[in-house]
Order: sequence, then structure tokens, then C-alpha cells
Amino acid sequence: MSPPGFLVAGTHSGVGKTTVTFTLLSLLAEKGFRVQPFKVGPDFIDGGYHRLATGVDSINLDLWMMGWGGLLESFREFSRPAEVSVIEGMGALFDGKNGTVSGSSAEIAKRLKVPVLLVVDIWGMTATTGAVLEGLLNFDPQVKVAGILLNRAGGQGHFEMVMKSLKPSLRKRVLGYLPHSEDFAIPERHLGLKTLEENKEARRIKAALAAAARETVDLSKLILAFGIRRPKGEGLHRASPQGGRGPSPFQGPVPIGVARDAAFCFYYAENLRLLERAGARLVYFSPLKDRRLPPGLSGLYFGGGYPESFPGRLAANRGLRREILQVLRAGMPVYAECGGLMYLSESLRDFGGKAFPMVSALPFQVKMEKNRLTIRYVELKTTRDGLWGPRGTRARGQEFHHSRIVSNRYRGKPAYDCVTSTGETFTEGFQSGNLLASYLHLHFKSNPGIAAAFVKKCGEYNRASSAAKFGKNL
Repeated sequence: MSPPGFLVAGTHSGVGKTTVTFTLLSLLAEKGFRVQPFKVGPDFIDGGYHRLATGVDSINLDLWMMGWGGLLESFREFSRPAEVSVIEGMGALFDGKNGTVSGSSAEIAKRLKVPVLLVVDIWGMTATTGAVLEGLLNFDPQVKVAGILLNRAGGQGHFEMVMKSLKPSLRKRVLGYLPHSEDFAIPERHLGLKTLEENKEARRIKAALAAAARETVDLSKLILAFGIRRPKGEGLHRASPQGGRGPSPFQGPVPIGVARDAAFCFYYAENLRLLERAGARLVYFSPLKDRRLPPGLSGLYFGGGYPESFPGRLAANRGLRREILQVLRAGMPVYAECGGLMYLSESLRDFGGKAFPMVSALPFQVKMEKNRLTIRYVELKTTRDGLWGPRGTRARGQEFHHSRIVSNRYRGKPAYDCVTSTGETFTEGFQSGNLLASYLHLHFKSNPGIAAAFVKKCGEYNRASSAAKFGKNL
């Protein structure tokens, strides 16, 4: 059985779920609980704040990319070693696919059998709070709302006024409030909140929220409401990552370089764990700071992020760009998605129209456009053999970007045949030798075999390059 947990949901999008989740994770971790954070949906950014609060990777629970089987499996696996699981929901409580409740936070709470902590933004509202709550609580009796937290209160007086307006049955579920303050605001940027890696105020915001919540949130009542307890006689341990196809067939782990810094920070935690499970040893490096690649690598993985925020620094690191191009031409397996694709292009034109040279491994340029947004869920099928295994391999992911490809001279066959969650079809992806690049952010849990196939390719390159070096030295 999974330990106690709860899902943080809201009356509407933008109600403050991330702020509340960040605060409660911080308070529970501060009290010494082993907390496992989760995030409903494909979002990369919120998980960074979860990790800052708990020191633990947040696990995405995305129904489209993982399916119910994969979602339930991941929740059980990663929640098992914890003392409490905290799940940040997505959107409004009952809002799901195409205006239905399908895939909503409410449906996921029911399937995971966890109660809900409902966040209500009471700024500019008093007695209407009760009407909103009664509607939500009576909409689906199978969704157990065990706690309510009032957000953006104008102060103690405003909170008390709202409390007096509530029926006793509602009042007893309220766990406290968070006051409205600009000091608590997590700054935003295009495509959402500012990432943890870019937010220099994150630790100050965390401390300010925790200090305020100690005075305004009844943590003891929350612990009681959600049945949180400390298991007896259990030591600290972590679950072994599941998935993949077992140990690597090669001698020792296969070293794969992972670009990770403020420009490249969009990685699903399970993707990295599935690579390790398949036999990879992940070696992190920074295209912003490191002048050389780590030695002895057998493959490279460039995730998404915000290279458009640092084009000058990426361009100025000429030595690393040249080395990446060299290993690509030597046949090293390289996978790049979204921001990684942009970095491997010939140039990146920022929102102001200025162009910066990139790695030039792909025969096109990329241009940022504020008024152009691509956002969709996608299922792919590979059009030929490659890093993910044989032709016809399937996987799922999502696309979310403000850029587009221009001056495209790629004449190869698109790597993927794609269909969106709404049934639209298109082709995508660039494949040349052992290089695969695409705008899609794949979730490897949609097909754990692709992680194993990538590690296998890197291992084959490792053996071939080692044999070549050995032959040269004879």
C-alpha cells in the first residue's frame, strides 16, 4: 500500500497551486518527513521548485504520455519509500480533456485513491467563497476534499471574515491561509514560471513562504486531516527505478553526457532513471560553462529548456560547439529535443531579431517568435531504424515552444510520423546517422524500450571507438 498523500487542486488555473504546494512541501520537509512530490501533467518547471523544497526529484504523472498503467505504476513505485506523497494537480479540479472530467486532477485523485487539498483564491471575495466551495464539494461525492486552504487573503481580518461566512461543515475543513504578498510571487516569463535555475529569488521566496505559513497554516490539522504518520522501524531508503530492459549487456555502465544547466533543464526524472536502469552512467555538463565535453563519453542527450535566454553565452563557447560537432561527425549517438534541437541548429535568432551561431549540426536556422506558440500532445512512430530501435517504434510526448525552423535545407526523410491527441497528423524529426533531433519532449515511460535502445546504441559506439583506439595503438 502507498503511504498517506494528497493532491493539491484548485478552483481554477492560476489559483496558486504551485505556491501552495511549494509551501507545504517546505513545511513537511522542515518537520523531518520523507516527502515524495509529484506533478500532474507534462510540466517541467514546477518540479524544480518541488525539488528545492524536498531535495527529491518530482515525478510527473501524465495520463496521455504514460497511460493509466504507467501512471499508477510510477505513483506506487516512487511513493512507497516516502512518509507522505504530495501531488500538484493541473488546471482546475474537474477540468479534463475537451471540456470533460477525463484526465482531470479529480479523476486522477480518484484513481490514485488520494484525498484532495483544495486551494481557493479569496482575493476580492468573502461570502461567495462558501458558494464556490459547496458547488465543488457536491459536484462529485467520490472526490474526497479533506482540506481547504485559502490563498491570497488580504490579511488576518479578511481570513476571519471569510471563515465567519462559511457553514460549520466547510469551516472545519479549512487548514488556514496564505496572505497576499508580492514577496511570494514566483516570477513569470514566456512559457510559464521562471525556472528554478534562472530564479535567483527562489530560496528567498521559499523562506518567506515558510515563515508566513508557520503563522497562518495549521500543519498539525493538515497532518491529521490527511492521515500522515511516521512509519515505525523503517530506515531511509529509495525505491529502485523500474522499467527498461534490465542491466546493460556491455561491460560496466555506458557513459552518456547530459547537458544540464539554466539553458537545458527540461528532463523528466523518470527518463534519466530509465536510462540508468538500462545501463547508462549519466555524466552532467554545462554548454554554458564547460569548455570541453567530459572525457570518455559514448553518447549525448540534450534536453529542452531556454537556450533563447542565453544565446550569447552559448555562441561564445566556441570550443565546446566545435567539439560537439566533431563527435557528431565521428558517429557518436546524440539525441536532442526542443531546446537541444535549437542548440544543434546553425543559428538561433532571439526575440529581438539578433542571430547567434550555434553548433551547426543541423542544416537550418531557428527563429523565436512571441506570437507563435505550438502546444500539443503527440504520439510518434519512427520511420526508419535509429536510436529508438527498429522502424515503427512508438512513443508519446508533448510539444511546447515559441520558435520555428527557417532556412531549412534538410532533405532527409522525417524521423517521425506523428498524430496529436486531437487526431491531427504531421511529420517531424531530423535523423542523420546517429543524430536524432526533434521538437518533441518524449516521456520514456510511454515506451521504456527506447531508453534501452539508446543505451545500446551508445554502448555499440563505445565498443567500436575503443576497438579503433586499440587498433591504432598496435
